[in-house]
Amino acid sequence: MNKKLVQLTFLLCWSIFGFAQQPQYKLNQFTFEDTSGKKYNLDSLKGKVVYVDCWFPSCPPCRAEMPYSQLLQQRLHTMKMDSNIVFITISFKQSTEEWKTALHNLSMPNAVHLYSPASTYEIALAGGNYPTYRLFNTNGELDIENAAYPRELTKIDFTLFAATQKITINDAKKMFAEGGQKLLEGKMNSSKYELLNTFFKRYNPHKVAFKQAYLALSH
Repeated sequence: MNKKLVQLTFLLCWSIFGFAQQPQYKLNQFTFEDTSGKKYNLDSLKGKVVYVDCWFPSCPPCRAEMPYSQLLQQRLHTMKMDSNIVFITISFKQSTEEWKTALHNLSMPNAVHLYSPASTYEIALAGGNYPTYRLFNTNGELDIENAAYPRELTKIDFTLFAATQKITINDAKKMFAEGGQKLLEGKMNSSKYELLNTFFKRYNPHKVAFKQAYLALSH
């Protein structure tokens, strides 16, 4: 097999198994049920950053993350970063009755709670893994990367803030990896990324209180 044929075969396989596995999903493709049983199309959230929690009621790891999600919402509000971010939870697998019963025992009053009877949506959003966190950008497009968990203190805060500035999850990860931890620990005064500097100017005055609340929940 000559070199050109090998290259052509590689490019063909990459296009099939690379691009094909990452379709560009948009908000308007997803319709769920809300707690009153009404249809809820996610397109109504276009223009916002939408942080999606994919879960189901009898999933212990899913339920364990939810208090951290509540803390995350509180931190973003404290830093005045939450005005363009919406938290939604989408329950898969189990019945609506089991879902509604589970919601009574959860403390996430500022989230939009939805139910999905369609397995098609489960594959597109969760991929069979629970919990899974996804992010729609302000253009209503689903980021191809999974988002960080709510318990990933500081990292998820920055990811959501960056998304409001039209930064992808992957680019936010790179930025944070190149200076986020050092800025957090005071080992660096500023980053080459102005977005990181802006974030930590708002985050650092509260970081002790944020850490205390996080540790109280963890223990």
